[in-house]
Amino acid sequence: MVAPPIMAWGSSKKSPRHRPEEKQRYYLLPGQGGSSYRRKQRFIIKCAVAVGLAVSLLFALAIYFTERGPH
Repeated sequence: MVAPPIMAWGSSKKSPRHRPEEKQRYYLLPGQGGSSYRRKQRFIIKCAVAVGLAVSLLFALAIYFTERGPH
């Protein structure tokens, strides 16, 4: 069984000087965290898929024209 947390006197009220602290950030440059990081990752994946399709199409055309032979 888990014991309930112990509440100190007056812990439910915040002092008037209490300000929320800024969350800690562990990234060095803009775009390395949060929603901008996920957006950047989606962009990289889309570019990788597009480049992969283009390269495979070029290889397919090269193989097609080299194996077709003269008529």
